[in-house]
Formats: sequence, structure tokens, C-alpha cells
Amino acid sequence: MSQELQGSCKKIAIVLDTTALLTRYPLQQYVYPLYTTPSVVEEARDSVSREGVELAIAIGRINVVKPSDKYRSIVLDKIHEIGEHTSLSNTDVDVAALALQLGSEYRVIVITDDYSLQNTLYHLGVSFKPLKTTGIKSVRKYRVYCRVCGYVSTVYGEKNCPLCGSRLVKKSS
Repeated sequence: MSQELQGSCKKIAIVLDTTALLTRYPLQQYVYPLYTTPSVVEEARDSVSREGVELAIAIGRINVVKPSDKYRSIVLDKIHEIGEHTSLSNTDVDVAALALQLGSEYRVIVITDDYSLQNTLYHLGVSFKPLKTTGIKSVRKYRVYCRVCGYVSTVYGEKNCPLCGSRLVKKSS
């Protein structure tokens, strides 16, 4: 490989969602630097998962980084645009934001089985790999609305209609 071509290639980094920690992925993968967020670490609650996470952190296998507000804001704007704002948790937003943040230095791949997060990552231009599922089959944009009164949601995390109390639904647009 020529020196010029080598210089243009970005290093690879892996960002881990909760599923990867629960399966002890960081203790099996040695090639690329691994990153996750404090909120993902908090989701590893059972003793076996917690032990694996603590070991991976102690031996320097995982870098735990809180994403900046700048990148969280970019992700929040995107999930409103594509209608995933009622499906993603704060942890999911953090994972996507960290992937974007690391994107200036690395080619990032997110390990996640969360379909809504995979859809969001696709729209953000971030690579992902499912661990225990087949992953999304197609990319979508959604409209989140109330079937009873027609209210259209634009509020992050909103699950019920603020006008009539009915459950909001997602429809492919």
C-alpha cells in the first residue's frame, strides 16, 4: 500500500451499545479500540454483565466517554426529522452522538441490536453491525401521531397524546 493511500485511511473504532456489554463482547474483541458511554455502562446491571464491564474497563479494553452536547443535539435533530424521537432512549441518543463525535478521528462502527438506533445511524451516515439479530432490512422515516385525534408528535420521548391521552403510533412515511 502506498504511503499516500495509507495516510488517507481512517482507523476503525467500535462503539458499543448495551447488548455488546451484556454479551461480554469487550472481552472477546482485541483488534479495534472500543468505546461506550456512561449511560450504557449503567445499563449493565446483572452481576455477570457488571463484572465483565468492570473487568473490561479495568484492563483498558473499553474507553467510557460522555458525548458532547453538540453531537447529542445533532442526533436529536435527526431523530425528530425521521420520526424516531418516541422510540429512542437517552442511552441510544448517547451512543449515536458518541459515534458521530468519534467520526472525525475514526471510521466508526456501532454494535447494536436496536432497530430504531440502526435506522437512526443509517440516516446519520454511521456504520452499524448487529450482534444477535439480523438487523434492519430497510431504512425508514416515520410520522408519529395519534389515531384518535390526529395530533402529530414532535416531542422527544412522547408516548401518549397530550390532547386526548391515547397511545401514539409510528407510521412509515
